[in-house]
Amino acid sequence: MTNIDFAEWLGKTLSDRDIKPVELARLARIDPGVISRTLSAERKPSTKTLEAIAHALKLPTDLVFEKAGILPQKIEQSPIKRKLAHLADDLPDSDVEIAIALLEQRAEYYKKNPNAKPAK
Repeated sequence: MTNIDFAEWLGKTLSDRDIKPVELARLARIDPGVISRTLSAERKPSTKTLEAIAHALKLPTDLVFEKAGILPQKIEQSPIKRKLAHLADDLPDSDVEIAIALLEQRAEYYKKNPNAKPAK
């Protein structure tokens, strides 16, 4: 991914979340000029900047690194499943076990009811 591709992705992500660049800078605790130069593709963001953006947007760091072209893109997981894994990293194991039990129940339900529509 090029600087332009990352800038477009970041701009769309901010737009989708109704976050202004100056707000991202505040949330990420980085200079607004860095965000501005990143969004205009004038400058390739540093890994420190990418980590701050990921944290501010509550996204997995590896996803942001992939979008910036630092890591190869993983295609085996959808963004929603990656988000689940990211959230699990911040939870105690006991809470993750509860979530796993719920997911196992849902998987069993869909096995028994293959024509069931997914929950919304």
